[in-house]
Amino acid sequence: MITTEEAKENVLSDVAVSGDPRIAVIGVGGAGCRIASMLYGKMSRVGVIAINTDKKALEETSADNRIYICKEVTKGLGTRGDPALGKKCAQIHESEIMSAVSSYNMAIIVAGMGGGTGTGAAPVIAELCDRVGVTVAAIDIMPFSFEEDRAVKAAEGHRSLHARCPYLVQVFNDKSLTHEGVSTMGDALSMVNMSVVKSIDNFVMDAPMIVKRRAADKADEIKGTESTGKTVQLS
Repeated sequence: MITTEEAKENVLSDVAVSGDPRIAVIGVGGAGCRIASMLYGKMSRVGVIAINTDKKALEETSADNRIYICKEVTKGLGTRGDPALGKKCAQIHESEIMSAVSSYNMAIIVAGMGGGTGTGAAPVIAELCDRVGVTVAAIDIMPFSFEEDRAVKAAEGHRSLHARCPYLVQVFNDKSLTHEGVSTMGDALSMVNMSVVKSIDNFVMDAPMIVKRRAADKADEIKGTESTGKTVQLS
């Protein structure tokens, strides 16, 4: 497991970033993994990590690194819409996740809100990225308004993710229905995917600035801790 001291070293070493930062897109859950497959091999500056509790869906995902979480608990069948189980699965595999992200300067988490894995695991993964000194941004995909059973879970998932990730973009499925030429659910989902990819592109373009800003903030936190003689856990 990566220690807090090692995480501090990562933060300090990234204060002066030379060249392009190393970026990972982390697709979490079903929606996130679909985006991961779309991006795999198409962005030279970006590594792709897919994380899921659904074994079959993960096997069908194209990524540089696929992390199957909680096979002992979910038996490969996913969380069945339970965010608490998604959170638990990510926590059980925290060492594996931290190891996968620690070689990057920035991670962009993509997850659908309202289900189990994306809603529950994405905030945990954001916290783990921050713990090892990786600047984290996120894109959460909000359900259609007619998916009433997912709305409350989605809102709670968004709040939890935002609390751990200052750089967060929401993509609303409903907005896709207002675009000209959208006549089927497939058309709508394609528009959602395009919105997510555009947001990822924006984060990638802004990555040098975001990484430097976040690294400077972390360095200030560490200096402040040293000057007061207090010990804190990076989170």
